[in-house]
Amino acid sequence: MKKILFVSAALSAAIILGGCTEEEKADKKPETEVKAEMEEKAEMEEKEKVAHDHGDHNGELDEHTTCAFCNMKVYTKSEDMGKFTAKMVNDKGETLFFDDIGCLFNYERDTKDQAKERYVRDYDSLEWVKLEEAEIVKSDMKTPMNYGYAFFKDADGEKKFIDLNEHSHEAEVSEIDRVALERYMKKKQMQEQGKEMPHNEQMKEEDMEKKEGHMQ
Repeated sequence: MKKILFVSAALSAAIILGGCTEEEKADKKPETEVKAEMEEKAEMEEKEKVAHDHGDHNGELDEHTTCAFCNMKVYTKSEDMGKFTAKMVNDKGETLFFDDIGCLFNYERDTKDQAKERYVRDYDSLEWVKLEEAEIVKSDMKTPMNYGYAFFKDADGEKKFIDLNEHSHEAEVSEIDRVALERYMKKKQMQEQGKEMPHNEQMKEEDMEKKEGHMQ
């Protein structure tokens, strides 16, 4: 009789323990699901960091915003150099800012993070204009990274600027991309040789002193 009672108690305990184990298994998430949640959390944290460092999701920047490519200061709308600021919105909906238009192209080139939309400021009104819809002028004026491009929302603004600036001419988006690529490839070549070139290496002779200050 004692033996029968012992066996019954043992079976009951096994059933109870087995039930707990099954409940624990049910509560435990699959490893793939846990990994997916961790990756999603990391992506959100990175998104927040990007928004904090390089701008915000409202389409404007502040005095602490830095260029998403070169990490230098991005000028605000109220600053004189702010007329050359560019921005992009990527597929994730993130708004990234750049101190000069060439940095935008090289950011895409360097990170493979392609822009869903690209914007530049109208030289006169400082309104945001889609890059592909803007009138573009190349001149010898000083811009943050010395690319020298100004953008206009219409042909009238473009013509007025060219008439007032002798060394200026109409330009295309492809020209900007080509110039940016040349700088990018030169920088990569210098890095491979173990030397870090300044980001604005192609600045004019009179800006050499300032260029030296940008060297890493």
